Amino acid sequence: MDALQTLAEKFLKFPGVGPRQAKRFVYHLLSRGPAEISALEAALAALKKASAQCPHCFRFYPNTGSVALCPECSDKGRDPALMMAVERDTDLDAIRASDAYRGRFFVLGGSLPFLEQEPAKKIRIRELLTEVERAAKEDGLREIILATSANAEGEHTALYISKTLESLLKKYDLQVTALGRGLSTGAELEYADKETLKNALKNRG
Repeated sequence: MDALQTLAEKFLKFPGVGPRQAKRFVYHLLSRGPAEISALEAALAALKKASAQCPHCFRFYPNTGSVALCPECSDKGRDPALMMAVERDTDLDAIRASDAYRGRFFVLGGSLPFLEQEPAKKIRIRELLTEVERAAKEDGLREIILATSANAEGEHTALYISKTLESLLKKYDLQVTALGRGLSTGAELEYADKETLKNALKNRG
């Protein structure tokens, strides 16, 4: 496999990118010349160096080296009794921008496809179980909000998580809720507007 095809394969792993678009990205870089490629290399190196992953919620955040947790998990003003599980970092950003939620977060890392035989390879289910137990013991966690997308795969993910959490729910008297149907069926959480997210949070059940 030549260098062009190798890079195209990397772009194919980006969400929403198909084979033709992946090759367009490669040819675009080549057409811009060596300086553009060097700038991209520098930006990627800087991203790797300046970013960290929170050990509690698993979101990525700018690494200043001064704190071990992300801004949300280290914010004493957030309600530790609430934990919202979202599929991706972009979903977390959308919820945060709505100003309708002041609890903690957990990023699942994706959604769970139907008939998936190894769920732990698609979502951070083991990490979620560990964090729920830690938060219940140490932070007084009382409610877990499953904020998955309003589509079939999102519903499947939420159902799987609810069943997997059952023993911890009984052990620590926890409640699991889901976003209300302010979200239209088939909606991606990332693209929901502020008012829709506020209504979904208000009407969760």
